[in-house]
Amino acid sequence: MKCDVCGAESDFDAAFVKERKAFRPSRRTVCPACWIRRGDTRQLWVLLTLPAAGALGFISDLIAPGGVVGSLLLGLFFIGLFLILSIIPHELGHGMVARLLGWRVYQIVIGVGKTLFKRRWSGILFELRAVPLCGATWMIPKDTRWFRPKRFLAVLAGPAMNAALALAVVFIWQGNLSHFDFDALPVGARVFLWANVWVALASLWPHQPKSGFALPSDGKQLLQLLAFRKKDMEQIQAMRFALEAMLCRENGDFVGARISCDEGLAWHPEDPNLLNLSGINHLDEQRYERAREVFLKLLAKEDQPTGTRFLFMNNLAYADALSENPAWISEADAYSKSAYTALPWVPAVVGTRGTVLVVLENFQEGIELLKRSLGDAESPRHRAENACQLAIALSRTGNCNEARKYLDLARQLDAKCPLLARAERATEGSTPEAAELNSWSEPHPQHSGAAGRDLIPEAVTH
Repeated sequence: MKCDVCGAESDFDAAFVKERKAFRPSRRTVCPACWIRRGDTRQLWVLLTLPAAGALGFISDLIAPGGVVGSLLLGLFFIGLFLILSIIPHELGHGMVARLLGWRVYQIVIGVGKTLFKRRWSGILFELRAVPLCGATWMIPKDTRWFRPKRFLAVLAGPAMNAALALAVVFIWQGNLSHFDFDALPVGARVFLWANVWVALASLWPHQPKSGFALPSDGKQLLQLLAFRKKDMEQIQAMRFALEAMLCRENGDFVGARISCDEGLAWHPEDPNLLNLSGINHLDEQRYERAREVFLKLLAKEDQPTGTRFLFMNNLAYADALSENPAWISEADAYSKSAYTALPWVPAVVGTRGTVLVVLENFQEGIELLKRSLGDAESPRHRAENACQLAIALSRTGNCNEARKYLDLARQLDAKCPLLARAERATEGSTPEAAELNSWSEPHPQHSGAAGRDLIPEAVTH
């Protein structure tokens, strides 16, 4: 199947989305990457209409004070603004109540798209993204005692916060609800009240949005609590260890990440997310044979979804490529080729394929893929790994100056990148003459490559 937007082709048909063309009965086929980008773009256009409406409304009001057009446009601007601002207390409500109940709150995100601001306060990572039209809070219980009532309160806290703000407006201006008169409120208070009521009701409507984070609404999560089983609770507990490991890895604490994974696997030895992360931890600590064993175990499980299996193939190929064990290169080539053929839009898979091609001395195509992965990756660590691989590849082709530029970039992006030492050795020991000598003295295998690695469950990311 082929994406009608970017042209990406894949045999993994289930990954594509069929969407109806605007004002036409026909449909187009869209790959997951384009689907996400198009959703973010649509939300961005919605966001951009707000300042445009505000500016036009202000100008119209100056030309004709009290006019219908100016009032309408200014009203749309303030409604949109307050709707966006109402998302912040909504997510804070989830986080605060979860903390009061003894749960672990990992992250609160406002918006989708590129990250504009990220900072950790009181153990919680707060993140603001480019299009702030939705939000999400990642919270996990430390145990399963009273899980359902605690989950119910933590989920309900978001819309309850918006409802409380709406009530506060009424009490501030009118004293009590018995004398509530919406029209008697000031314009700003009316818009603020309306926006918070809308956010509360929209979040309580049981549905699953197709854009944004594509997570179940608060209302749907409350209904899902009725069907929660023991297996679901075990998966949540396993996820807690996985998130702790990811947090340690993000901070460069690879030992802490391994300890969290080991503790989780002691309780949940077959959990695929924990197994995948443990394999990635082995890669970070340069224990490639151990990583390979973990990814082979995951691939041996027959009940994995097809898309997940491709990511595990990618991770196995990456472990094989980093090991530089000649006996595993053909395996890396086969698995990375399968993963890249199925998921050519995933930056990690593209980076792994490029890495394997460089090992196979197909430098031109490998460097091209690594540059593409570097441009598409979002995380500084993933970009740093791509930069390290590019430094290694360029050193081997004799482009020493350019190799050092990518090495410097990797240092700037992530000073704790596990591949920095390898890239430094390759760059320091490279000269154009040495590269030319190696090109004549070493055979060039006629293979093409493989790719991949990291997340829950994800490919090893570059």
